[in-house]
Amino acid sequence: MRSIFLAWAIGFGGTALAQQASPVAPMHHGAPAPAASAAAPPGFRPTVLLETPLLGTEQRIYRLYTIDFGPGGATPRHMHPGDEIALVTDGAVTLEMEGEPPRTFQVGQTFHPRPMTPHVARNASATAPARVTVSSITEAGRPSTIMLPPAATN
Repeated sequence: MRSIFLAWAIGFGGTALAQQASPVAPMHHGAPAPAASAAAPPGFRPTVLLETPLLGTEQRIYRLYTIDFGPGGATPRHMHPGDEIALVTDGAVTLEMEGEPPRTFQVGQTFHPRPMTPHVARNASATAPARVTVSSITEAGRPSTIMLPPAATN
């Protein structure tokens, strides 16, 4: 089932899974989530590749998706209760994790945002696109992503 999280990819929403009473059936996708074009910020496009319960348990949901960033594109500020691993497959992506200096990752490099830690991922380039492939595991029935207000600036 496509969830709001998948519409926002790295993040964003996840309430559909939280509302499910039954286990998630395996789903294979390959197109942008329907709400992605309406809900995702400009320069940010998630595409769901797979969403399925992990074998041997209905307790955890595995997701695989790509996120395409247009030049200068970024995710809104958010955090994840589960684990995510991202692989940069095109361009460069900067991860701005709360409490840490920003880190930029190039093609072939991976990053693992700490669970329950606010962060933003953004295209490091204002002129070229970027893409990451994300693999995530979340407990069934919990939101995949928790949206947060923008960080306060001084």
